[in-house]
Amino acid sequence: MTRAEKTVGIYTLGCRVNRYESDAIANEFFVRGWDVRDFTEKCSVYIINTCTVTAESDRKSRQLIRRAKTVNPDAFVIVCGCYSQIKPEEVSKYADFVCGTRNKSAVINAAESLINGIKPEKIVTPAPSSLPYEPLFAPHTDRTRAFVKIEDGCDGKCAYCLIRVARGNVVSRKEGDILSELEALYDAGYPEAVLTGIELSAYGRDTGTDLLSLLLKTNDIKCPPRIRLSSLDPAYLTPERSKRLGEVKRLMPHLHLSVQSGSSAVLAAMRRKYNAETLYRNIEYCRKYIDGVRFSADIIAGFPGETEEDFAATHGFLDFANLVHAHIFPFSERQGTEAAEMDGRLDKKTKAERAASLAEHQDRINEADAKTLFTTTAEVLFEVTENGYATGHTRQFLSVRSKTDEDLHGVIKNVILRSYKNGTFDADIL
Repeated sequence: MTRAEKTVGIYTLGCRVNRYESDAIANEFFVRGWDVRDFTEKCSVYIINTCTVTAESDRKSRQLIRRAKTVNPDAFVIVCGCYSQIKPEEVSKYADFVCGTRNKSAVINAAESLINGIKPEKIVTPAPSSLPYEPLFAPHTDRTRAFVKIEDGCDGKCAYCLIRVARGNVVSRKEGDILSELEALYDAGYPEAVLTGIELSAYGRDTGTDLLSLLLKTNDIKCPPRIRLSSLDPAYLTPERSKRLGEVKRLMPHLHLSVQSGSSAVLAAMRRKYNAETLYRNIEYCRKYIDGVRFSADIIAGFPGETEEDFAATHGFLDFANLVHAHIFPFSERQGTEAAEMDGRLDKKTKAERAASLAEHQDRINEADAKTLFTTTAEVLFEVTENGYATGHTRQFLSVRSKTDEDLHGVIKNVILRSYKNGTFDADIL
């Protein structure tokens, strides 16, 4: 292999927004005649799209950057994303080109320059808020669930988070472009689209529209039969919004909420936009207006100053919410955030134990909930068929598998839920 070969491997860490952006980058490489390969294969260029949501994300990003050189020591390594935006000088020790979060398309020209023997400026990480929304289009190939990016950036001031620094202020994609992409997905036969962004609830804040208006417009266009939202701030779910969300014909009755804690004291220390009373109340509004709605949530265990009483309040929230799934993780200190300097920081062992306790509690809730659903009927979008089983998700995002000889990839079927094990229902196809 010579460096002049146009072969590229791309690795993505972190959120669905990163995944969408990596897909868009891969598509542009393909259009320009590059051979887009698996990251584990020998390539002339490797691109790592990084994350910095936790210290572990930073560690994984560094690990991937180093791994690329072990696959091909002669390859060029290009890094973009949140970690490189926050720590470009650190990343540049291992990379040939570094860019940030709102100029990711720069990786393509940089790659072409490098294989042609031209060294570009090594670090190009302007402040994200100095740049507009970066239009990237990701083609969709798996014919099941397509992610559609509608927004970038965050205006929140959470005490524990660096993402608002890494991603910049809220910038929204043009509403017409989003609706056109949804229509194209319908024409291509996609059964489901997931609207995604860094602070999804803030969509349209900079352009004079809003997320609810966008969703209601999907009632009047050709659109995949299922629409999901990647994540919502619980504060968004006021009575009026919850009522109108119930009018969005294709919206699935499952909402993922960035909850973080069930304690008002901890939520205040986190600088969240709501307290426990508002959290409970807004979930009840959704239950009233969105038929059959279920929830999943992000939970942080062991935030600085979290008392046993606060911890118990989060356990109580799990009981109240009856979540389909909880993403529970111990608090991770991020240098440069307010939380990293707070008093009352808990030791690593305590944080891990609290996270494990919450996870075990959630498992018990899921086991008990599953028993109430046995012999009921559910509509499932099957996403994978292999080894004699098709797997997918219900409208409420319950995980299901069914024995079948058919290839049900991308097919919606009704099933009867029969049993439950390790987070997944076994079901008979009707």
